[in-house]
Amino acid sequence: MTDNAYAAILSRTYYHRVSAWRMGPDGEQPVCEDAKCALSRSAMVAAPAPPDSTYVLPEAAYRLSLYTLPQRTFQLGDRLEITDTAGRVFHGRSSDSIRYPSHCVTVVEIREVTEP
Repeated sequence: MTDNAYAAILSRTYYHRVSAWRMGPDGEQPVCEDAKCALSRSAMVAAPAPPDSTYVLPEAAYRLSLYTLPQRTFQLGDRLEITDTAGRVFHGRSSDSIRYPSHCVTVVEIREVTEP
């Protein structure tokens, strides 16, 4: 299977939206806004599913995988907000990233989940 074919199949699972910010010399700068992505548990991060959204999570309590197209890469420490189809927002920071020809996987350290 070609990288383009794999990317097309993978992109069909992108039901989430991600916005990201990076600290710069003049404060936080936007990296992307409302970009399509997928957020999931995986063997790579071995994280449990977050509890209901009324539970406040300590920093880096949950580590989830964020799947994006190759141009959506993040640096260590970027602040991320990922929204699911129900409107829940996962607040966290980017950690390790792995880039493939067809997509990029970033480990996101979730610190809080909020309801819409």
